[in-house]
Amino acid sequence: MVTNPYVSRRCQEIEELLAFAKSWSDKDVKLGAHLAAYICVLFLGVLEDCVENLIEERAKRAGDTEVGNYVVKMIGDHFRNPDFGAICGLLGEFSRDYKDEFSAKIKPNGTEAEALQALVDNKNSLAHEGVCKLTLSVKDMDDYYRRVIPMLQVLEQILA
Repeated sequence: MVTNPYVSRRCQEIEELLAFAKSWSDKDVKLGAHLAAYICVLFLGVLEDCVENLIEERAKRAGDTEVGNYVVKMIGDHFRNPDFGAICGLLGEFSRDYKDEFSAKIKPNGTEAEALQALVDNKNSLAHEGVCKLTLSVKDMDDYYRRVIPMLQVLEQILA
């Protein structure tokens, strides 16, 4: 699991929410689908926040407060909808080595990237098509969550 206290705490929030949703989804499939959609959107926001936090910590370790503040502001303004390409692009802005190491450990067509893309697709479907096409279950959401977490672990290692 992740070791960064902030990232770990945010992941724990999702895990607790998934456990709660599992208890309800067994009783009511439709409610489960709505809870899964909510968790999907929330988790993508948490993932974005965690990536930003890891970059912010890395930038601040450089010891230049002004540059650190600039990096934090730019990431906050420009890093949205985290998919594999966006994360690689962000890492590449800092270092080609960061991007290459991430791509070597997390393959663009690997299980982690596919799970992240499924989350992004589900979120976009919900936002643009509404609940009528809602097919995401709490079990799916739990599976996607568990498959995406290694991306945060790799980011932690790279940015340490």
